[in-house]
Amino acid sequence: MRARIIPAIPETVLSYNLGEKESLLEETAASLNMRHIKIPSDKAGEPIGFLAGYGGFVSNGTSVSASGECVIFSGISNKRLDALLKAMREKSLDIPLKAVVTQHNQSKSIEWLLDELEKERKSIEEQKR
Repeated sequence: MRARIIPAIPETVLSYNLGEKESLLEETAASLNMRHIKIPSDKAGEPIGFLAGYGGFVSNGTSVSASGECVIFSGISNKRLDALLKAMREKSLDIPLKAVVTQHNQSKSIEWLLDELEKERKSIEEQKR
């Protein structure tokens, strides 16, 4: 029986439509030795797994832009994610829509993810009332 070694997914912070916040996020990720990928605004239709560099995902060639900004975390442990979120708060880097790449969303698009995150956010705000 041969063991199959699965390479670790590099700690990556993906960002979409952050504008002026982009460089601060990149600096924050670099301070924790995490890779940063800025997703071009016209790539909102691409699979998240492809954008994060996961094997087995290919570009679907879709050129779609979406409104809204978000940050997506990939390959980051809970402890390291807590450290990153703390560093973002310390730098007053406010990005309300955040997600983690999962097996359930890696085949979905940024456009889909933004829509889901907005629905979730609205639902939480309604529950607080």
